Amino acid sequence: MNKNYQQFNTFISSHRYGLYQVALLLMLSMFNLAHAASSVSGSSDKSWEFTVYLDGDEIGFHNFSMSQKENRQEIYSSARFDVKFLFFNAYSYEHDNVEHWRGQCLESINAVTNDNGERYNVSGQVDNDEFIVSTLEKKTTHVPCLKTFAYWDPDFLNETRLLNSQTGEMIEVVSQFIGSETLSHQGKEIESRRYRLLGENLQIDLWYSDDDNWLALESLTEGGRVVRYAMP
Repeated sequence: MNKNYQQFNTFISSHRYGLYQVALLLMLSMFNLAHAASSVSGSSDKSWEFTVYLDGDEIGFHNFSMSQKENRQEIYSSARFDVKFLFFNAYSYEHDNVEHWRGQCLESINAVTNDNGERYNVSGQVDNDEFIVSTLEKKTTHVPCLKTFAYWDPDFLNETRLLNSQTGEMIEVVSQFIGSETLSHQGKEIESRRYRLLGENLQIDLWYSDDDNWLALESLTEGGRVVRYAMP
């Protein structure tokens, strides 16, 4: 059982989301996150509210909100997972992330994660002609116009390197079109396109409607467990 939870941890850290920094920066991050969440909830242009399942059992939620002004977008995401074994809470996960995009390029990121007691912070922003990512351990410099695992925008599947907002690492990925499928979504059967995103210790399937709306996500862990995002 412990091995299974370790494998589930591997899934979490491989595709979403960050945290490393000193205490003061952590406090500032939380303030910025709270402010962003408030502003998005009042004027969100679009939102996705997913129930999350592990091997068919509900373990929590992962919600996304998008607020857009002209060609600038603010994305706020919040995840809470609790995996229970018998009467005990064997694993918990909390993640909050605010990203600002200009067009197709990431402009800034501020992500806070509590991965079963292990805390992370990732922050990054454009500085002149570079994108600088800061974690507790180090700073790294990248070319501008990075992308995270921006599931809400299927164009991200064209990328070969994506920023992991939990660890601050760049992940090598490749995507492939699986085919068209009929998907049960919010009580309706709708036509969808299925894609698969692959990387080291990473397999994520994504479903999109004909008008490019993100419908569902499914990931296979190293131990063969299935994590699924769905809107029942």
